[in-house]
Amino acid sequence: MRKLFWIAITICLAGACKKAVEDAKMNYILDAMTNGQWYVYSFQEGDSSLTKPFAPYTFQFYRDGKVSGFTSTTEDKGTWVGDPTAMTISSDFPDAADPVKKLNALWKVTDSALDYVKAETTISGVKSQLYLKKK
Repeated sequence: MRKLFWIAITICLAGACKKAVEDAKMNYILDAMTNGQWYVYSFQEGDSSLTKPFAPYTFQFYRDGKVSGFTSTTEDKGTWVGDPTAMTISSDFPDAADPVKKLNALWKVTDSALDYVKAETTISGVKSQLYLKKK
């Protein structure tokens, strides 16, 4: 029993525990993002509110790194990547028009819970703030 304990400690010190913790963080993010649909509660670009153009959209994130923005008549397809260590989410909708293409960025997560994410990015000197909520 004692030998097993020391083997576990040695493995942990060799970096396996750090990997397990990182994997657990990533699974937590994936579960939070992919269980349910999201909508843009608020989108601020500089001094301008661009929330209203996002009103018809809901977003579904998938575990394989894909994301779709839906309206009643359209679907914009893209990709997303979450980095729990850096607290960032990047998204890319290569064929989307406004407003969805405004989500194409590396977003720094400033606050989050299981049912919301607040993030910000700066592009060409203009700060944008995004507030997503789960439906």
